[in-house]
Amino acid sequence: MKHELSRFDTRDAALDFSARFVAGGLENAIADRGRADFLTSGGSTPGPLFDRLSGRDLPWECVSVGLVDERWVPPDSEEANETLVRSRLLKGKAGAAGLIPMKTGAIDPREAVADRNAAYSPHCSPIDVILLGMGSDGHTASWFPRSKGLNAALVPPNGEVIAAIDATGCPGAGANTQRLTLTGPAVTSARMALMLLFGDEKLEVLERALASDPQDMPVRHAVDKLGPRLTIIWAP
Repeated sequence: MKHELSRFDTRDAALDFSARFVAGGLENAIADRGRADFLTSGGSTPGPLFDRLSGRDLPWECVSVGLVDERWVPPDSEEANETLVRSRLLKGKAGAAGLIPMKTGAIDPREAVADRNAAYSPHCSPIDVILLGMGSDGHTASWFPRSKGLNAALVPPNGEVIAAIDATGCPGAGANTQRLTLTGPAVTSARMALMLLFGDEKLEVLERALASDPQDMPVRHAVDKLGPRLTIIWAP
């Protein structure tokens, strides 16, 4: 079954719907089992969504927030997804939620895989709500096209939920090529998934990705495997 694509006339309307979507998924999980796991992407798009969520009336003390991926930079760096989550989401009412960092003191992300796999596994069995993005090169998480470690990230040999990626030579990664990322099974087993896209270019990229090999545009792996559990939100 296919994913759902919902189009909105304005970004504000898309963001308002997305905030209700995420909050509803977390509320349902808390009602079912007393806690909820929210795994989120970074980048420029989620900030306004985090602002909306941070003030929502939820039992945030029952929510664990983790990252879909992270650049191997200091956690207080402006380039770190953790910085965005701390500054835009984990404030106000949402300040009561717990954060599971992805960056460690290890020099190389490969050295942190075992530690972060142990930390993230309990929150990925499965993830209650995951927020995904998509780059103009067709990547999601840190699944960059043809990057070193991509195969093991999409299909980890022992079902790991965390993998290291070396995106050297991948234009979409920018200067921060060393990453940790959630793996294919962690992402695609999520109970509810939201992908937030803005602008005509992103819609065109998505259409190309759905007709491409996942090695060339890895977002397709997530879209295909999540199927109807994925809601894609788009606005101009």
